[in-house]
Amino acid sequence: MRAIHPRLSIAALALFTVAGGVAHSQNRSPEVLNTMEVRELIASAEPGAHARLSTHFAALAERNTADARRHTAMSQSFGGNPSRNLATGMSAHCKRLADLSTQSATTLRELAAHHKTLAAGAPSTAPKDGARFEGGAGAPQPNERELSALAAKASTPADHRGLEEYFVTLARRHAADADEHVAMAQAYRGTRIAQAAVHCDRLVTLSREAAKEATAAAAMHKQLAGVAR
Repeated sequence: MRAIHPRLSIAALALFTVAGGVAHSQNRSPEVLNTMEVRELIASAEPGAHARLSTHFAALAERNTADARRHTAMSQSFGGNPSRNLATGMSAHCKRLADLSTQSATTLRELAAHHKTLAAGAPSTAPKDGARFEGGAGAPQPNERELSALAAKASTPADHRGLEEYFVTLARRHAADADEHVAMAQAYRGTRIAQAAVHCDRLVTLSREAAKEATAAAAMHKQLAGVAR
């Protein structure tokens, strides 16, 4: 049996982690907000908004705790693998992922308590490193239904800022795809399957066109956010 390259194993773990995030996004609990909702509630600063944010951050804390348990178990399992590369390298990667998830869970619990206190009308100091979660880190992107609903009702500055951010993120993703296809095209040229480079070139063009359209849409919503009442 052909040996698995260590880098491919690391990539497989990254794919597993991303796939888990996608599953969370598609099957998230009602307590979890999307990125646009988080930022809108942070900007509101109303007691009800703080209460909702507290519930959201508490749910994210539980999710990170579950991630830490899963990666701890994987680290232990990799440690018993007969392949030395997997036993040492992957075990260490999973242990680090578990530590990071535990740190995030701690910050999120502190953030949930912080917003619960604010919801009650009492002063509170945000925890260190909490700003990134208040900016939407850990929250899923809005799904198709949520985006369609927002597009249908968009009229306030908050609505347009949310849509602006969505299109900015989309533009960055398409730009990154274009860069990836450029690299793939270069790798194919000069090989026995050089024809594949032509397909990659086409994907580069399509990705760049998509990035351009998304950037234009973001600019439109940025302008509307400035004139909306």
